[in-house]
Amino acid sequence: MSKKNIIKAFLISTVTALTLRLFVLEDYRISSDSMKPTLLSGDLVLVSKSAFNLRFPFTSFELIRTASPERSDVVAFTVPEKGPETFIKRVVAVGGDKVEIRKGLLWINNIPASYSPSETPEILRESPVAGKSYEVALGKMGSYQYGPVDIPKDHFFVLGDNRSESLDSRLWGPIPYSCLKGRVALVWLSVGERGSVRPQRWLSTIQ
Repeated sequence: MSKKNIIKAFLISTVTALTLRLFVLEDYRISSDSMKPTLLSGDLVLVSKSAFNLRFPFTSFELIRTASPERSDVVAFTVPEKGPETFIKRVVAVGGDKVEIRKGLLWINNIPASYSPSETPEILRESPVAGKSYEVALGKMGSYQYGPVDIPKDHFFVLGDNRSESLDSRLWGPIPYSCLKGRVALVWLSVGERGSVRPQRWLSTIQ
């Protein structure tokens, strides 16, 4: 291959990689256990950036909206008062919903989620009235009360799956759609404490 063709191939591959990262996929490292048991500290996740919108790079300006988040989606987003920092949580309510927590349990539109035991002690499977089920750690949520809060149009409300160890919409309030960065698609790599690998989590999809 000639030097000219090598340079051309390098430029094409570089532009392709940058385009994918800016508009299609991006990876993030989970740095806390706020989404445990779904995501663990040290998980590296891939986020589908085109799942909801196409944004002008490095801004919150939407070029086009392709879809809206649904209840139970795990999403990446920014918080207006937090600057460019990316957060990953689970959507539990969308525009038009009323969200409330009564004695630690989730209620949407005055209908309680149902709960069932999982294979792991202290972990429950939460099944909201609308949306897929997923596992949560309720911890010390037994007497916790929140809301009710009405979610405005074009906003969503997020909670961490590790309910008593998460900073989320209970602190920030509903998040505008313009802050969405994408849907979390899968864990592509997972590294535990002291660099230990967790191959059983590799390439696992998100529920």
